[in-house]
Amino acid sequence: MRISQQIRLFGDNMKNSITALRLSLRDSMFRLYTHNYVKISRRRAAKRTLKQFKARCTPFSDDLWKDITAFWAPYRSVKKERGWFEFYNTNCENKDLLKYYIPDNIYYAEIDTFFTDAKRSEALDDKNLYDLYFTDIKRPTTIIRKIDGEFLDKDYQFITLEQALELCKQSKTVISKEALDSCGGHGVRFYDLSQPSTFEDFKTWLIKTDNIIVQEVIKQHETLSSIHADSINTVRMMSLFLDGKTIILSSLLRMGAGGSHVDNGSSGGVFCGIDEKGKLREYGHYTDGRSCTQHPQGTVFKGFKVVGYDRCREIIEQFAGRMFTTTRLISWDFAIGTDGEPILIEVNLTYGGLSTHLLSNGPLFGDLTPEILDRVYNKHTK
Repeated sequence: MRISQQIRLFGDNMKNSITALRLSLRDSMFRLYTHNYVKISRRRAAKRTLKQFKARCTPFSDDLWKDITAFWAPYRSVKKERGWFEFYNTNCENKDLLKYYIPDNIYYAEIDTFFTDAKRSEALDDKNLYDLYFTDIKRPTTIIRKIDGEFLDKDYQFITLEQALELCKQSKTVISKEALDSCGGHGVRFYDLSQPSTFEDFKTWLIKTDNIIVQEVIKQHETLSSIHADSINTVRMMSLFLDGKTIILSSLLRMGAGGSHVDNGSSGGVFCGIDEKGKLREYGHYTDGRSCTQHPQGTVFKGFKVVGYDRCREIIEQFAGRMFTTTRLISWDFAIGTDGEPILIEVNLTYGGLSTHLLSNGPLFGDLTPEILDRVYNKHTK
């Protein structure tokens, strides 16, 4: 090979190597930016939330604060997080456990992002994909769906707007949900399509919303309906997939109130912790931390048996590992059908609510808290 050819070949190889390096650096910078953006935005959101809770905070002694900061010292400083500990102090009966409570800003920005691939989870956390992920779990009956502006039937076959409306009209009463970035009951709507005016409202909503799923309304078990019949009252459970095993971290029952069709605390509902025997604890709570011993409509919480609770646990223990490459920390929402069988409503692969669990059941990780913090901050295996 001539020297000129060798020089040209060398130049081409260098050019390709530089291009590959540039692309690699660009991707690395993008991942770093995305990761940091997620953390920053979550910290800011938690800060705004704490301001709303300020009136519910209960100060504690400096000695207790020294105990809390000493516990956290091997992992990170919590000197700026005293407000969160004061908020949870209001409902914390055993003050020795207060140090195990994880402030919301730390949990969402550092714990959740450690156990979850935020980029992957955002792509997969789409209600229109649940029928593909969980074909072997009982789910609400899907009527139609809209993905990126295109209408599809329950089997993911393309249909027209007119066909979509006709399918929905056959069910008369339907529930529609925004498929992406919806939480706290926002984007959830009920429609009685037998009413002409309601049908037109539904049609308008269907046209203007790009990602939506429309389903038949679930008929819930009579015992849960007795608490508040206007909403589907759901069991929320949080699981952690750790060392090949699924751990149920916390369970609670979310209930609507005052005629609301949704059960979310942020929409005015109330929630109450569920113990290991599947019974409600003595105190329920509102989102702002206020406690109560009975539902606004009268049901006393303590000892109320949550039908289907054991089956919910079994389902999670069986299927939580299915998502471990995306997330190990999952929030599950189940309705309980008239036959007592769980119906999987939603799976939060990231950014699942924290304060409802802490208010209901105490420290999320319990005795595992030191081990979890050690894994996160000392970079041990997930």
